[in-house]
Amino acid sequence: MGAALNAYTDFVASTGPAYLTGANDLVNDAQLRNYEVFNAVSRARRKVSGGSDIRDTVILEDPSTAATYLPGDPVTVLNTQTTSTNTVKWRHIRVYTTTTEAEIMLNQSGGMGQSREDAIFHQYKNLKRVKEQSAFTSMFNKVERLTFATASNAAMEAAGGQEPYSVQATITSDGLAPSGFTTVQSINPTSLSNWRNQTAGYTASTPFDSQNGIVAGFDQMGHKVNFKAPSYQPDGSKFTTSDMKNCAVMTNEEGRRLFMQSVRANNDILRMGKQDPAYSEPVFDGVPVLHCDVLDDLSLFSAASPDYLFVNLNFFKLVFHESKWFAREGPFIFPDKPDTSVTYWDLWYNLFNCSRRRQGYLLGS
Repeated sequence: MGAALNAYTDFVASTGPAYLTGANDLVNDAQLRNYEVFNAVSRARRKVSGGSDIRDTVILEDPSTAATYLPGDPVTVLNTQTTSTNTVKWRHIRVYTTTTEAEIMLNQSGGMGQSREDAIFHQYKNLKRVKEQSAFTSMFNKVERLTFATASNAAMEAAGGQEPYSVQATITSDGLAPSGFTTVQSINPTSLSNWRNQTAGYTASTPFDSQNGIVAGFDQMGHKVNFKAPSYQPDGSKFTTSDMKNCAVMTNEEGRRLFMQSVRANNDILRMGKQDPAYSEPVFDGVPVLHCDVLDDLSLFSAASPDYLFVNLNFFKLVFHESKWFAREGPFIFPDKPDTSVTYWDLWYNLFNCSRRRQGYLLGS
């Protein structure tokens, strides 16, 4: 009995734990389920190199200067102003990692003059990678949540705000300004009707109904967000064409599931496979219907009546400063803590809705 016990004691003293994965492999369960909103808007991102704020000009009013006439009639000429300036401020997000000299030295194997065979060391996980992975998880989670944050005039529109515009701040259920706002990106949609997004609804109590359910609502919204230019335009293009080729429909988990079920309920012939009832990548007119993880926690996407946002990414941009796109800065060492270093990653950006009229909100009611 004593010999067997001694053998086991030797085993414990001389054998370390068996880690399933290598030093650079870490399962990240602090991340969101997906980053569909960031993925969509970042694909359409636009970089700029400077400026105190971000601006664009949009034509929102018909000057009504065209008129019929008889030869020889006098003309009353007016210098009509039809444009408005769309303005957003820069917003700034940063994240950091801190390391101490002891952490780094004790997490690295092999010193000067020490061979790999001589090193008495076992690195379970790469500490630098752990810290950076945690920092970027925090950064991307923050950006994703801000992109669909509840609209706040004080935080997004008013002077002194520090949060970027969210999708909810510029695409609303009634097309007007969100609660608490007078202007949206410095333009008043109450006085300028063309600075309103499209709206439509579906009957949430009967979502599978072919006349008033989800698919019927998609039909209605799909028509509203399509704009076609005249086939002939003198002296070059004067009109802006937009279709759904670069759109995304964003909803929560229930909304995506209900759309899939509605398509299935209205289509008992065409399937992805003869025995496969799943619609794993649901689309409408070629546009993906995305489950955005951050929307699962928003009250406006309420149970049994989820909403759907039709976002045209040709006109909905993530604008960023070219020198501040997840820019690494440092490491910095502070005089009072010479063994500690801090590294920052910095992002300067905002969301910019170039045309509210080409975006849509489908409301379940």
